[in-house]
Order: sequence, then C-alpha cells, then structure tokens
Amino acid sequence: MNEQKLINLIGEIGRLLLKHGAEIYRVEESLLRMCKSYGYENVEVFALPSYFTLTIEMHDNHTYTLSKRTQQNRVNLDMIYELNNLVRYVCDKHPDYDCLKNKFDAIKNTPLNMPLIFLGYGLGTGFFTTFFGGHVRETIVAIFIGFILYFFIWLMEILEINNLVSTLLSSIVLSSIAIFSYKLNLINNLQSTIIGCLMILTPGVAITNSLRDIMSGDYISGTARMLEALLTATFIAVGVGIMMLVLGG
Repeated sequence: MNEQKLINLIGEIGRLLLKHGAEIYRVEESLLRMCKSYGYENVEVFALPSYFTLTIEMHDNHTYTLSKRTQQNRVNLDMIYELNNLVRYVCDKHPDYDCLKNKFDAIKNTPLNMPLIFLGYGLGTGFFTTFFGGHVRETIVAIFIGFILYFFIWLMEILEINNLVSTLLSSIVLSSIAIFSYKLNLINNLQSTIIGCLMILTPGVAITNSLRDIMSGDYISGTARMLEALLTATFIAVGVGIMMLVLGG
C-alpha cells in the first residue's frame, strides 16, 4: 500500500469534516484514530475552523506532514454523519487504499437533497414568523421570502462569494421584500416577518460549536468561530438597517 496516498486520503476525510461543520475535537480525533489504526504511532494533528496540519512518522521513520485548507464551508450534518461512519469503519476494518477510496468517493459525490433544503427554507421562515407573532399573511410572505433566499444563497455559493458578503446581501434582499410587502399592505407585522426570515441566516450552529470548542480547550478555534459568528450577526444587522433607512420600513 502506498503510504503517502493513504495519508492523503485520510487527510481528505478530515478536510470534508471541517468543510461541513464538524467540531474541531472531532476532526482531530478522527484523523488521529484513523492514522493509529494503520499502525502509525507518532501522529500529531492541529486543526482550526478552516485549516489543519497532520504530521506522521512513517513506517520507514521519515516524517510526513500534510496541510489542508477548506473554503466556502457549509454545515451539512448528513455528510458529517456519513463521514463519521466511514471513520469508524476505518478504525474497525483497516481497509486497503482502493476500498477506502471507493467508499470515500461515494460519500463525497452524494448529491444534496435540494428539494428538501428548498422546503426547509420556506417552512423555516414561515414557522419562525408565526413564532414571533406573525399571522397568516405574514407567514405566507415569509415562506415566499424563504424560497427566494434559497435561490439567492445558492447563487452566491456558485459565484463563490465570501460568506460574510453573502450574508449581508441576503439580509438586504429579504428585508427589501418584507418592507415592500408591508408598503403594499400584504402584511401588517413587518417586524415579525423580518425577524422570522432572519432566523435562517442566524449563526446558531457556529455559536454552539464555538462554545463547545472553548469548553474542550480549543481556545483558538473556539475564538475564531465565535468571532465569525459575531461578524455574521453584525452583517445581518447592517443589511437590515441599511434597507430600513433607505426604504423607511
């Protein structure tokens, strides 16, 4: 078995875990366990929210260091679940490179369930609008805004727009539609509509993971994620504030 090819493949598993929002401790522990399952003893892993390094002493006593960086990260719990199962399989069965590559490619190439995500955007905005005091008309408009947000965020990802800029533009779009709906008397409660739609953009998972990283002793990664979450919240507020000032909502 080609050791470098195997280590690179293990690194790709770790990169996808990071890319799809896995906790830092999970990424480090997964890489460490997989390497040790193949008989590598001196293994060091250091991970950040978008980067990790993996250093291994090979069986011929040479040191091999691998670095991976991720961009355009997006939380995908289904992908994390499948990758976790793959990590457990590696630790239990120690598959050869070809077998591991086939299983990894099958997971990597699994398409997103776009219709379900589309439905989630609409139902999510509608539910939160109702939760924050909206009535039937506000809920219907919020569902419509959620569907538009789905396509807008999807477009931002295709264009590889920075996450913070994408969040700013998304908050501008949803608040504009909500304000115009209010001015056209389609809704009566503007605040509940905007707040309900903004919940889709709120970085709740990022804040939770940052606190978990800090509690686990990963202070650098936890602080970085917390800063990202705070910046995201700031850009959401700036986007809505701009449109409230411009359109007079």
